[in-house]
Amino acid sequence: MELALFLTATAMATGARADLAGALLGLAGAAVLGWLLFTSTVRLNLRLFFMVTSVLLIVFAGGLVAHAVHEFNEVGWIPAIIEHVWDINPVLNEDSSLGMTLKALLGYNGNPSLTELLAYIGYFAAILVGLRLSRPAVPVQQEA
Repeated sequence: MELALFLTATAMATGARADLAGALLGLAGAAVLGWLLFTSTVRLNLRLFFMVTSVLLIVFAGGLVAHAVHEFNEVGWIPAIIEHVWDINPVLNEDSSLGMTLKALLGYNGNPSLTELLAYIGYFAAILVGLRLSRPAVPVQQEA
């Protein structure tokens, strides 16, 4: 339905021939891209892939927790206890390109408060405990 709406809108703006050519080129491009994606991922080690993406998601979520506590500190809902535990902004400024990337992905803050730091550490501690508890017990093999 969405494709039909877009193609109708482009046909009215550009003409039917250009619209048809664009649609066919888009379909061919999508088919080639799908085939390339399929053939390249057939040999993909899924265990390693999901292990790496799981670790990345856990780290990203930790950054979200730290950033949320930072915002709650600014609003005044959570006390900061110690306003700035350290300040490494002269070395890696959070307003630089690298700092903004780290801030978006990992929750980087060049001058975190104590509650922000405790939330970050507490999040990873809770994740580690949860992973320990969810790990199945290794069966003991008896000697024959």
